[in-house]
Amino acid sequence: MRFLNGSRELVGLYLEPTGQTPARHHAVLLCNPFGQEGIRAHRLYRVMSERLAAAGYHVLRFDYYGSGDSAGADEAWDLQGSVADTQAALMELLRRSHAPVWSAVGLRLGATIVLDLVRRAPLPPQLLMLIEPVLDGRAYLSDLAASSLEALNRGYGARWPMSARLRQTLLPEPDTEALGFFLSPQARAQIEAIAPACLDAVPAAAIRLLTPDLKQTQCQLDQARLHPDRLQLVDTESRIDWATDSAAATAIVPMHWIRDLIDHLAPVDHA
Repeated sequence: MRFLNGSRELVGLYLEPTGQTPARHHAVLLCNPFGQEGIRAHRLYRVMSERLAAAGYHVLRFDYYGSGDSAGADEAWDLQGSVADTQAALMELLRRSHAPVWSAVGLRLGATIVLDLVRRAPLPPQLLMLIEPVLDGRAYLSDLAASSLEALNRGYGARWPMSARLRQTLLPEPDTEALGFFLSPQARAQIEAIAPACLDAVPAAAIRLLTPDLKQTQCQLDQARLHPDRLQLVDTESRIDWATDSAAATAIVPMHWIRDLIDHLAPVDHA
């Protein structure tokens, strides 16, 4: 389906409840990561949305403006614009589903976008599942830069020995590109501003934060003097390199994440 955020045309896929399970009055919004991480997460989101629909939930997954099948060049993508797009997506999901209850899932930067969304939503969500959220924008950009450099060296290093001048002509500036996706100065500044404080006072009934390093995440929260209510840290039991272009043919679908999500949505419905 196509829907609008002002003049920004967005594309999404809306799934109604299917299968033998009775339809639930509960809608779930899936929020994409950025760039190459979004490509890596595509199959996970597809399987997750199908399993949610089969369990009786209304589901929407969509592309931000300047990404995927939505309108706009990739130069038009930025973090705050994506938050506004997500708000429009939530309103469209609630309009179509007529559901009085909603929850959301976000992976990596998509989880950070979800945290900003809930402060603008017309009613608080029942459950947020935040999978490896970006809590330190500077560290995230540094990791993207390292992954980009590794990919460039793999593609242009040993097989493509070039003079410094030719390399400068052919290769993108490291500050404006992340694994083939453009990063505007505005987008970089918005990402740099991300800090653990984004978890403070989140208006949600329950938050499950999945992390591959419980100790490091808890340390981040402690250093920021954050002890959010209703937040539960959960080990992902998976170690996945999301920011890579070297595994395009692989499909990553940790089914225990999907089971965990459905298990924690269901008690809310029957409470």
